Amino acid sequence: MSLLRGSRYAEAPLFAPAPDGTIPFKGLRTRRVGPATGVVEHAVAIRERLDQLAHRYYDEPRFWYRIVEANPDVLFPEDLLWEPEPAEEHGRERLGAVIVIPRRREAT
Repeated sequence: MSLLRGSRYAEAPLFAPAPDGTIPFKGLRTRRVGPATGVVEHAVAIRERLDQLAHRYYDEPRFWYRIVEANPDVLFPEDLLWEPEPAEEHGRERLGAVIVIPRRREAT
């Protein structure tokens, strides 16, 4: 499998072959994610997006995945901001739901 240089998935393991030698899935296993240290609690507001939150907290919208990794109780990233079923009052948005935002990493 070919990944871009510097990919955060570079160290993720591949699926092991089955006893008959076939590969059950040609992809990567879940990559190891360390615990989120130093977090901020954020109440979801109307029309928020993960890339906007990443820009607000990290000055870099591409770091939205850090927010997702700090909230492992969701299966899909959009579940942090939207309910699977529309609510009567606000559609799918999870207004007021608290999500965890890891603090910005300092350059070393």
